[in-house]
Amino acid sequence: MELINQYSMLWGSILVLVLAAFFMLRKGFKSRDGIKLLVLAAVLLGGWFILRPQQATTTEYAQFQAELGQGQALLLELQSPY
Repeated sequence: MELINQYSMLWGSILVLVLAAFFMLRKGFKSRDGIKLLVLAAVLLGGWFILRPQQATTTEYAQFQAELGQGQALLLELQSPY
């Protein structure tokens, strides 16, 4: 189950590309359909690069730790990158 959860955007993107290819290419290959599939793949890949979890740098963590609380009530939400 972890494999599905960790790579859910990858699996979803593959499913979208396969379905799009099935419906576009069932009447034969046209260069316009191939270009549409390439654009769709590029959009999905770009979305993955924008939305993927990334590790914070040391300076961001140090800044966060310095600002943490400062004598006031604090609501802290923790979120897993996967």
